[in-house]
Amino acid sequence: MYLKLSIRNAKRSFANYLLYIAAMTVLLAITEVSNCITIMGESAGFQVISLPLLIAVIQIVLVGYMDSFMLKQRAKEFASYLLLGMGKRRLTRLFLWEVLLIGFCCYLAGTAIGFAIYEFGYFRESLHEMNHCGFLYGKSMFYTFLFFCIIETVCSFRLRRRLDKLQIRELMYERNRNQGIKNIGNYKKWGMFFFLCFTCLIGCVFAMVFLPEVYIVYPVSVAAIPLLISIFAFYKWAYGCLYAQRRMKSVRIYQKDRLYIMANVTSNFKTAAIVNAVFCICLFFSGGSFVTGMLMLQPEFQLFDTAMRRWMGTSQIGICIVFLVIYFSILSLQQMIEVRQNSKSNQIMRCIGKSNKQIKRLVHQQAVIRLTTPMIMVLLIILFCIPLLNWKMNFMLPASLNNILLKLTGEFGACIIIFYVCYLAIVDAMSNLKR
Repeated sequence: MYLKLSIRNAKRSFANYLLYIAAMTVLLAITEVSNCITIMGESAGFQVISLPLLIAVIQIVLVGYMDSFMLKQRAKEFASYLLLGMGKRRLTRLFLWEVLLIGFCCYLAGTAIGFAIYEFGYFRESLHEMNHCGFLYGKSMFYTFLFFCIIETVCSFRLRRRLDKLQIRELMYERNRNQGIKNIGNYKKWGMFFFLCFTCLIGCVFAMVFLPEVYIVYPVSVAAIPLLISIFAFYKWAYGCLYAQRRMKSVRIYQKDRLYIMANVTSNFKTAAIVNAVFCICLFFSGGSFVTGMLMLQPEFQLFDTAMRRWMGTSQIGICIVFLVIYFSILSLQQMIEVRQNSKSNQIMRCIGKSNKQIKRLVHQQAVIRLTTPMIMVLLIILFCIPLLNWKMNFMLPASLNNILLKLTGEFGACIIIFYVCYLAIVDAMSNLKR
């Protein structure tokens, strides 16, 4: 009976699971593509195993967020099961099996989509030259399954610990619970930490630019550490600062629609800070893949032979596109689900005098904030680092490739604008349908 209830309610909550299904399928498809590239890369003589590992780390963070999101949506249902006499261990097992079953379906769909993308979009000629398509598919599926098991094990362990700690009363209010902190001044510590890490990053860039070429390997090898830490620290500081401003109840907050927007942004600011940091890293690596791929395809770039450059350049551009699709698709899907969940709030705003035009403008502002927030740190890095690196590359590359880094950064920015406009239009259209 409980299992039938769980399946029935899962079907009713399909809109909430849609975010999980879309995220898992896309991420597993990328993992499948990256594993195919890894296998083919080993055959071609270069190693790209770091790509699947990076995607697995990103996926663990995002899937953990999705699990928490689903738990919030079904918290009252779980509280009802406990009141009816179901044991907490049995409830936890049912929910975990449900998540694993959905995840396994996403694994099957994701591996099929990923291999199809690889075969028909990436390296079609090279794939036929290998003459063992079935072997490649089986081996890549096996690697993807190992990553899937690791991701689900880590996320299930964290979700089980959280479920075990929750009581019935907490489950009843879990969906509407906002995150908070006792000391609202903690964001200042994150601000100082961000400033120190970002200064270290700029120092590494200066070392790359002005040190002799013999010593460049040292700042290059450590630059990723302050980069990643500064991204997480920045969003921790930014969301903590917004939360503190909201708690201080400044007069300016109550003007126009600022209170509504700030409350929407800071209701789950701890989770939002982590998720935006992960999306920022995705966007940053997408830009790095685009620049690297386009640089590899330049005829003047003679670091590798022509076949190798074609191989690596095409793979990097494909990875860039896939990361952009992840970024905009998941953020847009989040916004559409949030619009559906806020339908009652919109009705209340109509009752207090808000017109449909004003509500539409609020929804549009929320979509713009959601799609733009992860870009802030990327813009800071581009502003401070790209001009210096471009100046250094002008000395290292042929004269025909002068200012190539600035040009490629501008082209990547144009791609971002195209994706941004398209997805924002889709979100606005879907939001109108849901209202």
